[in-house]
Amino acid sequence: MNHRTLFLLGLLLSGCESLAPSPRREVLLPTRATPGGTALLFKSALDSGRIADALFLLGTESGTPLPAIERYELLPELERLERLVARQPVTLLRVDTLDPKRAVVWLEADYLHTLSFLLCRRDSLWVIARLEYLPWRRPAVLIFPPPD
Repeated sequence: MNHRTLFLLGLLLSGCESLAPSPRREVLLPTRATPGGTALLFKSALDSGRIADALFLLGTESGTPLPAIERYELLPELERLERLVARQPVTLLRVDTLDPKRAVVWLEADYLHTLSFLLCRRDSLWVIARLEYLPWRRPAVLIFPPPD
């Protein structure tokens, strides 16, 4: 084979590579049936200003919902968090399953603000047992549960 034939063959093979189907990205729906979906529901509640709905996604490590007084005490913290991350696009969502009933989710908003969730499963629903705000180049700020 001469150089021209090899060049055309290489061009043909590299052109076929661009026609190959790209791998499909998984679309995660915001439901409480998955840890990532629960984190997206929390972000969606903050985006739309429904702080009360976001508070109902919080719970204990055993999966039980928070008592009303604790939800009421967390209201100012979530309002502050809403001002930081609401209406920012989600640029990263990473889920790490620790065991069948616990998972860690990192949700990044607009490449700048990161929320770290520890989620626990009870029955078929996931609740947020721990929430940290990770500001860029600063120490983490524990939002929920309140520090002792």
